[in-house]
Amino acid sequence: MKIKSIDELSIENKENQDRLIKYLMNAAMFDYHIGVEFTNHLPLLAPPISYNNVGRLIIMNARWPYPSEIPFQLAHEIAHVVHEDQHYYNLNDRTVNRGEADANIFAINLLRKYCDDNDYHFGNFYKFAKAFCIPHDLYYLFTDGRIVQSQ
Repeated sequence: MKIKSIDELSIENKENQDRLIKYLMNAAMFDYHIGVEFTNHLPLLAPPISYNNVGRLIIMNARWPYPSEIPFQLAHEIAHVVHEDQHYYNLNDRTVNRGEADANIFAINLLRKYCDDNDYHFGNFYKFAKAFCIPHDLYYLFTDGRIVQSQ
């Protein structure tokens, strides 16, 4: 299905966002065997967190003030659990940056899989990135309209 406007898929549209969150939660639970919990008990700006020791779990902040960012956050956290790279945070800046870049690439590819599975097409990566609220500082991950591969 060719998207005529970003608004047709915009995750600021509640129905579209709910469908995308459901897809990501199903991927987490059934494809990657990761539990996902949304909680209202975190401070407003507390970011999501993932665990891969004692159990594979992602805790998402249901009070996050920018709901359109939640799908990318969830896809990003799925990557951290799948790659079991929590340990990157205690090593050095280089491994932290590498772990974050790999998680961002995984998240973008998971969102692209969502598009493929639902026959959504975009004219260019800018429209794709805008539709999924991918942060502008991550646009460097796209080259010639394609996502760069994890190293």
